[in-house]
Amino acid sequence: MKALSLHPENAAAVAWGDKLVEYRTWQTNYRGPLLICASAKRQPGFLAGYALCVMNLEGIYHFPDGSYGWRFSPYPTGLSYHIEPAAIKGRQRLFNVDNVLIQPVKWEHQGQIDREQAEQWLEQVYRPLIK
Repeated sequence: MKALSLHPENAAAVAWGDKLVEYRTWQTNYRGPLLICASAKRQPGFLAGYALCVMNLEGIYHFPDGSYGWRFSPYPTGLSYHIEPAAIKGRQRLFNVDNVLIQPVKWEHQGQIDREQAEQWLEQVYRPLIK
């Protein structure tokens, strides 16, 4: 799967649906599922060096200042497709990640979230990885 590294704070915001546009100085012709990874640069309170979710790259918009807005849409049913955190060495530009590393979380089924399972997962899996 194609992947994109973002600063940890931005990757978390995309994963939790708070950020649907990422600004870049470059564009790509690729559209479709995109693995969102948090770069290894540590930011307090955020997971770094892990793949977090799959979003859909639906379009790229060119701005007058020369920058590009990468527009993400939920994949596939109104929420990001959360995955079990997988340690990923990010790269600049788009890069490929083996699909075997992408494991959907057990608390999200066809866009429906089991809140109790999600909270347990956050405490037991996600938060211990934050350094």
